[in-house]
Amino acid sequence: MKSLGQIAQRTLRTAEGKSESRTGLIRAVRAACKAQGIEDDDRRALQLEVTGKASLGDMTPAEIGRVLDQLNRGRAAPMAHRPHVAKIRALWWSLYWLGAIDDPGERALNAFVKRQTGRNALRFLGAPQAASVIEALKAWCAREGVAWPPVAADADARGERRAVLDALWRKRCDQAGAPRLADARGLGMNVGPLLGDQPDPAKWGAKTLDLAIRHVGKAVRRAAGKSER
Repeated sequence: MKSLGQIAQRTLRTAEGKSESRTGLIRAVRAACKAQGIEDDDRRALQLEVTGKASLGDMTPAEIGRVLDQLNRGRAAPMAHRPHVAKIRALWWSLYWLGAIDDPGERALNAFVKRQTGRNALRFLGAPQAASVIEALKAWCAREGVAWPPVAADADARGERRAVLDALWRKRCDQAGAPRLADARGLGMNVGPLLGDQPDPAKWGAKTLDLAIRHVGKAVRRAAGKSER
């Protein structure tokens, strides 16, 4: 069975037929993107990935057919449900709160992904590429003071959240010229009451840890004279 790209490569007998074929293919691409919840920026990134051209208007019918083939294979479907996507975004935001980057947005993250893997956007990463991005981000966080727990010691995501929060708290204490107060105890006394939670960080759940990371991260950025988004 021929692919849509192969079908589009056939020579059309009239200029009108060529125009109708091209228009139909463009409509099919847009319809497929709408059905899969793919925004225009992501559609253009996919087009660039497949054909080397970001605009449908610059493509031949054959190239538009290749984009449609890719969409119909489901390879460009939204991937927000994949665990590695959420983890990469969380690590990127951790670097923002630590003051290592100033733009936590998707465009800046996609630019980092492009430099690391050659892929145009986070959503196009396969598992091996995503793993390499995660390791690169974790290494960057480590250079900012995050001491990641051994996997065997704390397999769930709370351990990694606590590692980020500890690094933020140490950085905040250093900014203030204050003793670190055994990190966790001092953090609990400072942040716990503000979050309406118990003052023992070891008992905080993921949601409370995320709130604490944002709270301390804002303080770190303010003390460093950095703007917030």
